[in-house]
Amino acid sequence: MANFREGERVWLREDDQNLPSTVSSCSGGVVVFTSDYGQVYTYKQNALTHQKVRAMRGGSVSGVEDMAALEELHDGAIMHNLFLRYRQRLIYTYIGSILAAVNPYQPLAGLYERAAVDLYSRHHLGQIPPHIFAVANECYRALWRRPRNTCVLISGESGAGKTESTKLILKFLSAMSQHSLEVSSSAERTSSHVEEALLKSGPIMEAFGNAKTVHNNNSSRFGKFVQLHFNQKGNIQGGRIVDYLLEKNRVVRQNAGERNYHIFYALLAGSDNQQREFLGLSPPSTFNYLTRCSGATDDDKCTFRDVLNAMRTMQFTEENVGEILRLLAGILHAGNIEFVTAGGAQIASKSALSRTAELLGLNAEQLAEVLTHRSMILRGEEISTPLTVEQAVDSRDSMAMALYSQCFNWIIRRVNGRIRGKDDFKSISILDIFGFENFQVNHFEQFNINYANEKLQEYFNKHIFSLEQLEYNKEGLAWADVDWTDNGECLDLIEKKLGLLALMNEESHFPKASDGTLLEKLHSQHSKNPFYVKPRVALHSFGVKHYAGEVVYDVRGTLEKNRDTFRDDVLNVLRDSRLDFVYELFEHVLSRNKQDTLKSSCKHRRPTVSSHFKDSLHSLMATLSTSNPFFIRCIKPNTHKMPEHFDPAVVLNQLRYSGMLETVKIRRAGFPVRRPFQEFCCRYKVLMRDMLTPDDDRGRCAELLQRFDNGATKWQMGKTKVFLRECLEHRLEKQREAEVLRAATIIRAHVSGYVARKQYRRLLRCVLLVQKNFRAFYWRRKFLLLRRATLTLQTRLRGQLARRAVARMLDDRRRVEEEEEEQRRRRRRRDRERRRQEEERLAEEVARRHEEQRRAEDPAPLFPVRAPPARDDDSAPPDRWKTSARTSDEFSGTFEESSSTWKEFSAQEDDESLRPQEASQVEEILRLEREIQSLQLKKERQELSLTEASLLRLRVLRDQELARLEDEACEAAQNFLRSLNFDEIDECVRNIESSLGVEVADAGDEEEADEGFGADDEAFKDSPDPSEHGHSDGQRTSGIRTSDDSSEEDPYANEAVVPVLPSPEEGAPCELIPPDEDSDYDGGAAGSGGAEADCRGSVGTFTSSGAYRLGSEGAQSSFDDSDDDFDRFDTDDELSYRRDSVYSCVALPYFHGFLHIKGGLLNSWKRRWCVLKDETFLWFRAKQDALKQGWLHKKGGGSSTLSRRNWKRRWFVLRHSKLAYFDNDGEDKLKGALDVRAAKRVVDNADKENGIDIVMPERTYHLVAETAEDASEWFSVLSQVHNSTEQEIGEMHDEQANPQNAAGTLDVGTIDSVCASDNPERPDSFVIITANRVLHCDADTPEEMHHWIALLQRCKGDARVDGQEFIIRGWLHKEVTDGGKTAPPKPKLKLKKRWFLLTHNSLDCYKSSERGAVKMGTLVLNSLCSVTPPDDRVFRETGYWNVTVYGRKRSFRLYCKLLNEAARWASAVQNVVHAKAPADTPTLRLLLRIKENSLNPEVVDQIYERNPILRYSRHPLRSPLLPLPYGDAHLAGQRGGTSDGGGLREEALKAFERLLRLEGAADPAPVIQDVLRAGQELRALRDEIYCQLVKQTTRPGGPGEAARWSALACAACAFLPARGVLAYVKLHLKRTREAFPGTETERYAAFALDALKKTRRREYVPSREEIRAVAARREMSATVHCHGGGRCQITFDSHTTAGEVVEKLLRGLAMEDSRNSFALFERNDDDGAAVAEEKAIESRTVVADVLAKFEKLSSSPEGGSAGWKFYFKLYCFLDVDNVPKDGVEFAFMFEQAHEAVIRGQYPAPEETLQLLSALRLQYLLGDRSPRAAVPELSQVFPAVRLRGRGRRPGAPERKRSGFLEGTLRRSFRREPDAAPEVPTTDEEEAAAVRAGVLDKWSELRGVAPDRAMQEYMARVREWPGYGATLFNVECRDGSFPCELWLGVSRHAVSVYKRGEQWPLEVFPYERVRSFGAPLANTYKIVVDGRQLVFQTLMVADIAKLMKAYVSTMVKKRYSNCQSLGSHCGAR
Repeated sequence: MANFREGERVWLREDDQNLPSTVSSCSGGVVVFTSDYGQVYTYKQNALTHQKVRAMRGGSVSGVEDMAALEELHDGAIMHNLFLRYRQRLIYTYIGSILAAVNPYQPLAGLYERAAVDLYSRHHLGQIPPHIFAVANECYRALWRRPRNTCVLISGESGAGKTESTKLILKFLSAMSQHSLEVSSSAERTSSHVEEALLKSGPIMEAFGNAKTVHNNNSSRFGKFVQLHFNQKGNIQGGRIVDYLLEKNRVVRQNAGERNYHIFYALLAGSDNQQREFLGLSPPSTFNYLTRCSGATDDDKCTFRDVLNAMRTMQFTEENVGEILRLLAGILHAGNIEFVTAGGAQIASKSALSRTAELLGLNAEQLAEVLTHRSMILRGEEISTPLTVEQAVDSRDSMAMALYSQCFNWIIRRVNGRIRGKDDFKSISILDIFGFENFQVNHFEQFNINYANEKLQEYFNKHIFSLEQLEYNKEGLAWADVDWTDNGECLDLIEKKLGLLALMNEESHFPKASDGTLLEKLHSQHSKNPFYVKPRVALHSFGVKHYAGEVVYDVRGTLEKNRDTFRDDVLNVLRDSRLDFVYELFEHVLSRNKQDTLKSSCKHRRPTVSSHFKDSLHSLMATLSTSNPFFIRCIKPNTHKMPEHFDPAVVLNQLRYSGMLETVKIRRAGFPVRRPFQEFCCRYKVLMRDMLTPDDDRGRCAELLQRFDNGATKWQMGKTKVFLRECLEHRLEKQREAEVLRAATIIRAHVSGYVARKQYRRLLRCVLLVQKNFRAFYWRRKFLLLRRATLTLQTRLRGQLARRAVARMLDDRRRVEEEEEEQRRRRRRRDRERRRQEEERLAEEVARRHEEQRRAEDPAPLFPVRAPPARDDDSAPPDRWKTSARTSDEFSGTFEESSSTWKEFSAQEDDESLRPQEASQVEEILRLEREIQSLQLKKERQELSLTEASLLRLRVLRDQELARLEDEACEAAQNFLRSLNFDEIDECVRNIESSLGVEVADAGDEEEADEGFGADDEAFKDSPDPSEHGHSDGQRTSGIRTSDDSSEEDPYANEAVVPVLPSPEEGAPCELIPPDEDSDYDGGAAGSGGAEADCRGSVGTFTSSGAYRLGSEGAQSSFDDSDDDFDRFDTDDELSYRRDSVYSCVALPYFHGFLHIKGGLLNSWKRRWCVLKDETFLWFRAKQDALKQGWLHKKGGGSSTLSRRNWKRRWFVLRHSKLAYFDNDGEDKLKGALDVRAAKRVVDNADKENGIDIVMPERTYHLVAETAEDASEWFSVLSQVHNSTEQEIGEMHDEQANPQNAAGTLDVGTIDSVCASDNPERPDSFVIITANRVLHCDADTPEEMHHWIALLQRCKGDARVDGQEFIIRGWLHKEVTDGGKTAPPKPKLKLKKRWFLLTHNSLDCYKSSERGAVKMGTLVLNSLCSVTPPDDRVFRETGYWNVTVYGRKRSFRLYCKLLNEAARWASAVQNVVHAKAPADTPTLRLLLRIKENSLNPEVVDQIYERNPILRYSRHPLRSPLLPLPYGDAHLAGQRGGTSDGGGLREEALKAFERLLRLEGAADPAPVIQDVLRAGQELRALRDEIYCQLVKQTTRPGGPGEAARWSALACAACAFLPARGVLAYVKLHLKRTREAFPGTETERYAAFALDALKKTRRREYVPSREEIRAVAARREMSATVHCHGGGRCQITFDSHTTAGEVVEKLLRGLAMEDSRNSFALFERNDDDGAAVAEEKAIESRTVVADVLAKFEKLSSSPEGGSAGWKFYFKLYCFLDVDNVPKDGVEFAFMFEQAHEAVIRGQYPAPEETLQLLSALRLQYLLGDRSPRAAVPELSQVFPAVRLRGRGRRPGAPERKRSGFLEGTLRRSFRREPDAAPEVPTTDEEEAAAVRAGVLDKWSELRGVAPDRAMQEYMARVREWPGYGATLFNVECRDGSFPCELWLGVSRHAVSVYKRGEQWPLEVFPYERVRSFGAPLANTYKIVVDGRQLVFQTLMVADIAKLMKAYVSTMVKKRYSNCQSLGSHCGAR
């Protein structure tokens, strides 16, 4: 070895690593080396070799910024380079584009200031020293340079600085976004809140998600994936935060030296005194959840202030902040709840319990119950089983973890809601996930964390090594592979099929699995795996060799954490919280029972924590794989978190397992930048302008790269791509930016010049315009002055001349008038004379002719005048008079049309009188018209009272009579016209006749006039309701059918062409009334009778039966209007039932366009607007581009009374502010239009169901919708348009493709095939083939045709359906029913085997499994569908397991042989239903709007005003107000049995019908009870019922108002709705109180509002007595009985509990200080029962609920007679020795002791029993006397002993075979001849007992009653078991005799053999571990590991009594401890 010089730098190989060292000395053959890390090594010089010592090169001595430039590549060089830079406080180093960051553990001044941000934003990576801002800047620039999104992966161990790095990147990106906003226009500066929100979310996320660990003071205990969405201009417009695996376990326990989450310590340190007092806060050491580490610090105070400020910035309300702090304090106090063992777990810390319950808004008793007991339902009764202390602690901790976890998720959702924005460009994602962890004790959390790090390391290796080298080899680059460590085998161990995760999940699904069984499976399965470690010593551990080292995990607690157990009873208690915040956290949390009801396969089981985390991790990897990654490797310099301390061993370990050396090698030799040739040329084309480049892209790329790197050392050419090193890319980018900047400068110069010139020209034009206008103004003013003077002069001169001319003209006119007057007088005299002579001549002629006619045989009249039809009497049918009136109206209309002619004629003949015959005819016609009008009104009033059958009969008679009378009336009118034969009628009459006969037919092409301008309000009130009758009024009163009527009734009718009369400009001699399209006649037919109608050129005529004949067009296509042919499939078209309002965001159809369609070979082609939307093919007659459109009934108009009463169904379209209506939805025949904004107002017509009035200045339009929802939507839209500006109307969404308006629909699922047609005339046509029809469609272009075919095709046999994978498929049996209605399962089923296919949208049924199989039906699935799981009852009856799927219109009842198969189908369908978006209704949307605007009363009032669906209605509902599930699955499940076939929706409609019946009900109580019963038995209906009640109580006054308010008040006392509806109800009640102060309505509202605050959970429907009491707002009363015949009257309300009644009775009896416990009992003293049935009522039970139970039992056949009553008696005997003998309590004890005696539950000799009987008689009757009425022996002596004595000697004792046998035998009816069950008593023995009792009674003469009672009690107390309540039980396991007494007393539980005095065994409560009912009628007690199992019917009573004794004992001990502590404190 060569000699060394002192101070020389060398590499010393020591302990398998290269240490940077300096030669300290070299003398005497000994060389001393000192490493840079402080170690000193001494070696002999001759022992040193080149492998041991190597000289250090220059680059390694000083350090480099990019380690890819290191001259020496080994671990020591990399670590030394990091050490040199770290010592210089340069913590960042590059490895190509990868950044290595060493945590300094101290702030570095100036490193992250604003100046640094500006500096690095202007430079590329590598131009200036390394920095994390440089990587962030590269990510930002890559948005425009790279085609994919960008992501930043920050990795490293815990404590390496990942969280701080994430915050720095967010800071830089926010600054860049702000900079882009500053340079953009002010209109686009709307996203600045996103940056602020992102930065402010950091303190919140850190406080709630970070904690102090051993390795890190601010360790992230959850994974965070932040996505930032940028727009094209570079500013952040939205974001999203995804969290992964919050460490919930840290909330309740931490390792030594670690802390809980920061927020807890911040709360304790930063809260003020008021908050501390309210939340009950104290130092951290007082909370069990915070005692593992030191207390709060000053940093925690700053954290609290930062969190509060951040929450306010994130728009958290003060209420939200307060609720979060309250929840955190509640979690801390929950940790202080401690438990003791006393008959199971009992709560020992009542103060912590009460404080927790108060902060969480819970009931303290219920919280204690669920924490210490597990509830279960047995035989319809709830049984509570005590938990052990360990189980109770787990329950408490699981509740605390669930509270914190749900609060954390809620905060994440709020933050995401604040930063949500558009995602229309690209995004930058930042992954900050927990680092690799290896503690002294590692648990389930560390396993998942390290698994995540393994996945990230795999992604790093794959991206850096595997994919990159594969790309080099694929492209043919000269490359030497780099070896790297693959962690794939370790991942296989964790996540393969039988890996660690799979075994954990499998064991988690086994109820009896334990951590020990899990460990055994892990060892047996993987002990031979090289990456699995089986410890030799540890009994509860296993190890895994991760990429970062070996980690040993403790398996204890793994299964419980993986299951994430959270009991349903705890969940239900949290849902009942009074705080809305706590309720919202758990409102949508699914209970575990609902998930586990089906025995589903593993695929559909509830996911465990690890499986959910695995799925989330795979989803994250998929997202990262589609992004362009940047890597940041955070390195921890030491494990002690010390600044300026570099531990080489720690750093070297991180460098090795992270593959840093291999990374440096591949970055040094590799080409990380690669671009395709075309993309490279396109981007750098600006650099090739001055070059002579080849034609091909590859040559151009090579030419450009040669220009920048001649040696080709920094680039290579592949087969399809250019490969560059990052330094060369930076040079290219820099040069490109310079060229682009230069080009931009030139462009800007030209643009600026153009703008300046344009501005100059504009200014010049403005100057010229000003000059021109000024000159024009000047000269115009002078001209006007001159003209004014001229005009003044001319005016005066002309006036003078005119006055002279007028005077002359007046004189001339006066002379002419005098001459004309003289001539007229002479002419009149001559005319009168001539007329007199003519009349005399005519009279003589008439007399002569009459004489001749009388003589002749033919008595024909002289004039052919036909009188009106004669009537036999005055009682002619009203319809006949109506027809005559109509004929008269027609004639009068014609007569009025010639009014001008008649007036002229009258002026000429004013002195003549009409002929007598003619005058009489006119008077007769006018009289008939008046009578007809009066009869018409009378008939219409009577018609309302007719039945449907009567109306139908009258209509038939009317139509027949009208057909006859109309012809006669028309003929009479024509005869009358012909009789008016005046010579003086001028030419205008002939013009009228000619116009009526000819010109009308020639004007048929003109547009028809508007309809109905003469409508009046009275006619509207009398009009019928078109929604109730299927036709208009015109159809009922007219015998002539109009074209409008025919088109509505007959789908094959032609569209009539309505002619229009000529206008006055065309030379018409007189003005005629235009034909009204709503009149009784077809267009143009108003005028003469039917004889003239034939010559008017109408295009179609009617037969007498009303059928329309073929006109000029011929038969119209049935496809055109008969849409029913296309929709009659076996489909459930839910997709078309929902109506979208203008406020809903209607999703655009993903394809639409015009097609020509025909439905058959004989039909014609029709052009239709076709839409493919939501798996439905729809076609419309016109393009859907309106704000709102649909069918409405419109009130007609016209000049006659009859036409004003017409109703027509019209197609209304609202576009912008114009409301147009058409004859049909083809919109080809406009009937009229109006401007909604010009209307005076839009009124909701309350007098007409679904009515809307539009009041215009000239008239009122009356409209009626078909449904209430449609009316509400129309009224809302019209009101919105009426009150909106042009801009607001333009912003309203268009209603597109509403299925309600479609001419036809077709479910894509029913299409068998779609193929191109072979029609040569239509080459672009295609055919849609279904099972029932062939539909021909013709597109405009071939491309459009192929697009339609591709979208409509769907294959059934493949793995994908419409691009979606099917979920499950297979053969099932489908029940065949009539009409598609389901029926209860029957033993004999009609089944058909069908092939079923379940997709994400529907359940399809096919005839076979072949590809071309016919689809037999489909059921579209949405969130309202329901599924009933397999029922074993059906299986027992039929042998099949059933699954029923309910849809909107039908259901599928499916059957299969295997339970697993049925459960698999049910679970799969249910999962699809749960995955659907929740459905909504208009009412639900309005409730959300009311909630959002609840603080703005004006907006709420406006919502009520504009939406009639929220207001009172007297008409039945057609659909529920809220979305309710289909079918009766929920109904049957909640009622506990099969339903009657009606679903929740039908029940909701029935409930509303009952509310309508309240108005006329004499006694509303039964009706209200029926309404409440539906809500009580069906929880899903409660919200619906409340909404209905609110709707019906919105109108004050009117009949039935008190009944409706009584129903609302009763509902408020019975049950509560969901929180959202509850807020709506409270708002309604408050608004009512404010609107009607001092009224009865206000008092009802106040009562209901107060009731909602006190309502408790109830089991029964309120009784009628309670309903009547609530209606009167008074209390109820009941009688409480006690032993000895005592009774008292109590009063209570709907909220009074049994405990409150007991307290009230104790105060009344002066027993408040009693140490014993009393209770209220329900007792049945039915005479048929041998022993009175009684049961203790729990203290929290509502007394009114028990009263309702009594009413139900009394009314049921099984309930017996009405013997149910309340009893008051002792419950727990806690102190029987210190009761005063003269008090009431002693009397209660005496009566109950006697009751136990006569029941046979007092074991004593017969002598003692006789004495007790004598004492009882002495107490009751005093001294014995012959006349005393002695009661029966059974009332004083135990009857059981009498029966025992009556058994014959030697007869064997009959025993029951078991408890169940006796139970069942009592349930059967006894046969008449059967022997009685109990043998009769022997009369002699009974007489002997009676005599003995009487003798002892005689001996007690002189004993006072009080003394007898005391003696009686003294005898009873002699039994040691006195005070215990005895229950009859049986033991079947042989440990005890069969028939037993189980005695429950205050200290212990005792087991007696029945009838014996001494117990067989006594079990103190301290030894009882748990008790409860594992099975029905089975009671189990666990005592020190011993299980005692008994059979009894009194399971619930025993459990409740034991629980009461144990609770009392624990409470007493706790109070004693408190007293002792207080006493010691005082001393």
